Amino acid sequence: MEIPRIPVVPISYGNAAELLKFVRGKEAPPGWQGGLAFRYHVGPGAARARVMVRDDRASRPLKPIYDTFGVIRGTEFPEELVVIGSHRDAWGPGTADNVSGTVSVLEAARAVAEQVKAGMRPKRTIVFATWDAEEWGLIGAVEFVEDDSLRLARSAVAYFNQDVAAQGPRFNAGGSPSLRAILRDVGRVVPDPNGRGSVYAEWRRAAAVADTAQPAMGDPGGGSDFAAFYNHLGIPIAEWGFGGAGGVYHSQYDDYAWMSRFGDPGFGYHAAAGRVAAAMVLRVANADVLPYDYVEYARTMRSYLPAIDRAFSQRRWGSSGAAQTAPTAALRAAIDRMEEAARGFATERDAALAGTTVPKTTLERTNRALLRVERALTRPEGLRTRPWFRSLIYVADENNGYANMALPSVNEAIRSGDPALTAREIGDLAMRFGQAARALDDARAAIALR
Repeated sequence: MEIPRIPVVPISYGNAAELLKFVRGKEAPPGWQGGLAFRYHVGPGAARARVMVRDDRASRPLKPIYDTFGVIRGTEFPEELVVIGSHRDAWGPGTADNVSGTVSVLEAARAVAEQVKAGMRPKRTIVFATWDAEEWGLIGAVEFVEDDSLRLARSAVAYFNQDVAAQGPRFNAGGSPSLRAILRDVGRVVPDPNGRGSVYAEWRRAAAVADTAQPAMGDPGGGSDFAAFYNHLGIPIAEWGFGGAGGVYHSQYDDYAWMSRFGDPGFGYHAAAGRVAAAMVLRVANADVLPYDYVEYARTMRSYLPAIDRAFSQRRWGSSGAAQTAPTAALRAAIDRMEEAARGFATERDAALAGTTVPKTTLERTNRALLRVERALTRPEGLRTRPWFRSLIYVADENNGYANMALPSVNEAIRSGDPALTAREIGDLAMRFGQAARALDDARAAIALR
């Protein structure tokens, strides 16, 4: 991976004002206007600044980085891995980003270890990790994933990311649509620190969603350690945390004083994040059948198709003559087929788990098939523009490392202005959704052999 080469440091708004208010020249566009009490310009200006930079490249040009791991080996499916991690490095004191995430992982590890001491060892192996050098470009997690890619691609069932786990009272979550249902279920049993109900109930109240709707969850774009697991290998991921009014991001003000006074006085939301973490790893680690929801997954995928059809229409691609078939018709049919297969599997799974004990060999075959579903939605040669990114479902936007792009192989082709390439990418993605549906068919057939 590329290593950043331009020194960057956050400064206070007071110091920033001393530099910005003397900048003249052309006025900045409306979207660039900030909150300080003057108009922003793009330069040049009368201000002169002297910057002194000290570094230690002469004495220590290379810096070792360290990932840490705690492993609890599973009893029944020890080769299957549930991984939870947080980055340990920071720009400054890093109390929110990311002491809070690290504390959540450590507290989950402590809680699970207490169960192990009491004789309750999980069925799957759980890996508790802290990553180094995330702020330098996700280096610690990426190096781990690349170094152990064969085992992870074969056996990792989920990765849970804790990045800024607590800096306010409002819960938010996201990740692969296949894991969203179980995250909502966990939220229903973890009490919110405000004492008014569960984390899920307070999440719904704050989001003000209709009775028939769910609070919105974010898609996994980029900017944190889950990228190597999801974007590179297609391992399902989830992340969550408690947020609020910030203003201290990547600065010296992200310290204990701010957190204890404003971010999370009493540290109740830190504890709640840890409870969610412990419950998530145990739910997945102890499930007889991996608890993915591919009905919700397919429905989420279908929601991205109208934007692609509109892009064709706006560019007048294939618009001549009689009424045209929707550009995404084949892809929509493949996603519909995946949802049908997901429904059939869910029915067979529920019937099996409601009856007599399912043989271990049956569970192993079923889970192996389930692990193929999201792996089928990756491409070994990666995106045309970025080969390292193999996921064809979500990646970070090429122009913004934090922003998400859904169905990137198709949407990057649209962005390039090439209708023929876009049509080929739609066909390729439809083929891969067909493979995902066949994996679900295989899972259904396996669980039916009980």
